Amino acid sequence: MKKNFLSEIKVENSLYVYNEYSLEKDSSFLEENVTFFLYDGYAPTKVIPPSLPLKDSFFNAPLYGETEKGEIEKIDSDSKSNKQKEYKKTAAYLVSKKAVTTWSSENMLEHYFPSEQITKEYDLSSFGKTLYTELAKWNFSSFQELVNFCDIWGLPTGVNASEFSVTVNDVNVLWMSLDEFYRKLDDYQKTFSIFKSLHTNDFSKLAISLSNGIKPIRENARLTLIEKIAEKNIFSYKLTTNNNTVTPISIFRDLFEAAYFFLTLSIYGNAEMRTCENCGHLFEVTHKRQRFCAVLPGRKRSSCEMAYNNRLKKEKRVKKGEI
Repeated sequence: MKKNFLSEIKVENSLYVYNEYSLEKDSSFLEENVTFFLYDGYAPTKVIPPSLPLKDSFFNAPLYGETEKGEIEKIDSDSKSNKQKEYKKTAAYLVSKKAVTTWSSENMLEHYFPSEQITKEYDLSSFGKTLYTELAKWNFSSFQELVNFCDIWGLPTGVNASEFSVTVNDVNVLWMSLDEFYRKLDDYQKTFSIFKSLHTNDFSKLAISLSNGIKPIRENARLTLIEKIAEKNIFSYKLTTNNNTVTPISIFRDLFEAAYFFLTLSIYGNAEMRTCENCGHLFEVTHKRQRFCAVLPGRKRSSCEMAYNNRLKKEKRVKKGEI
């Protein structure tokens, strides 16, 4: 990858993943008796008092429903057809259960000293190059698929712990509006589709219309991608002085900001991209022999590589008549 001023930015962000997430239909989980515990592994590092006007920083999000086929759609409150429709599941928010919790004198000790670690943590400098392609790869067609993604990466956007305390260089999202998520996801995946088309030289599946239509399609796509990236607040940064030197350090509010940063770094650094031999999606090459999507946080091997090898083993057994 070609070096430029973006590659000089020091990425020190930690991202928190909770062990359990719950779907909520409304904001009733934000009642006055709710106390927020911001955990650092086993124990809380800060307790936010219930007197904080939490609802002032919150809004009632539109409801989403999952059909019997496992497909998610937005429920339009003005639509008669949607009112009559029955959904397998409905939700407006996805919540980190252990971060947003009620407590009383009976269960206070359990929350202060939980018996097991309730958060995992990963370093964005190690997984940022994987995040920006994975966020474009998933289709989130069901609630379970969204929860599965959050089990690996944490909540992609929403209310961050830093909004209730001093600004920290971490992404620790406590709860997420599904409406906010799907709007940001749609925008990001459309932008990524231009990036992918430029690398695969296939412009037939673009999910976004191109500007400057009089130019050749490749140049048109490149200009549109640059315009889209320029619209984003890719990152903010703080300056720290160390031995009389100034170092820019990235600060991201959610996974989308981080993804846009690493996507931009890839564009202007001319990163090498390949197509995964298992899933067919684009990934950034981190070592010369790489053939599959990269290893995910908390995993030891590439999920795509394991799936590919398992499929080959099954095909061999079928040929031998063992299956």
